[in-house]
This record gives sequence, structure tokens and C-alpha cells, in this order.
Amino acid sequence: MSQTENKTEIQKYILASRYALLNYVRHDLTPISRAIGSFAPDGDDLFFSTGKESSKVEEINKNKRVSFYFEHDNQVLEDWKSVLLIGDAEPVQVGSSDYNKAIDRLGAKSPRFRERVAKGDLDSALIYKINTREFEYLDRSKGYGPPIKIAVS
Repeated sequence: MSQTENKTEIQKYILASRYALLNYVRHDLTPISRAIGSFAPDGDDLFFSTGKESSKVEEINKNKRVSFYFEHDNQVLEDWKSVLLIGDAEPVQVGSSDYNKAIDRLGAKSPRFRERVAKGDLDSALIYKINTREFEYLDRSKGYGPPIKIAVS
């Protein structure tokens, strides 16, 4: 399978994911994982939304390298799939073209986010864009072995 075909599968898998794990490193070098439901792909990159006052914002501002792990519920081992996206998280500035695109993409993926937009309730939210550096894609339906690693240029 070509890298383009793998990326298409990865993007479909991410879109079909209800939740994902955001992983980052705290200031004391402790790895942290948080469940995130407000995310949407943008080509190879990914937008996600979180509360401005959350501890993850402070930590990501100190170390912007993060990963997002996607794994669907109730998979059988023979068909197991997962995606790990690794990149740098950058805050998206209100009013920028990326911000408007993020609002559209997040709203299209999440009815809850769409409701917040309709109510004008985004003042407490911060949107990030992860500039993806690599994917790791595991698809056991194609046999056992290490995940496929795809560098993003």
C-alpha cells in the first residue's frame, strides 16, 4: 500500500474516532495522557480544543511536542487498528484563517462543539493546531509486525 493510501486510511480512522488521547510531558518530565473529544483533522495536521484554564495549556506552552493516540473501542485482535500522530501544538489565533477553518472542522465533527459555537460560548476555549511530524499506523488485518511509520514533510 502506498504512503498516500495509508494517509487516506489514517485520516478516515481519525474522523471515525470518537475520542483520542492527548499525550504531553509535564514540567517535571512526567508523561500525561488526557482524553479529548474535541478534535478534527486538517489534512495531515489536527485541530483540537481545550479549556484555556486547563493545566495542559500551561504544560503545552512549555513543551509543544505532543502526540494524539487513536484507538477504536471493541476491536478484535485480528483486525486491530490504531494511529499515533506526533507533532508540535501551536495555539491558533482568534480571527486567523486557521481559526475559522478550525471552527468549521471542529463543528463538523462534534455536535457539542457546534452547540458551543451557536451559543457564542468559545471565550473559555483555546484551539490548537498540531503540525504533524509523523504518524504511526498499526493495522493487524494486514498481518503482524511493527507499525507503519510515515514522516510528514
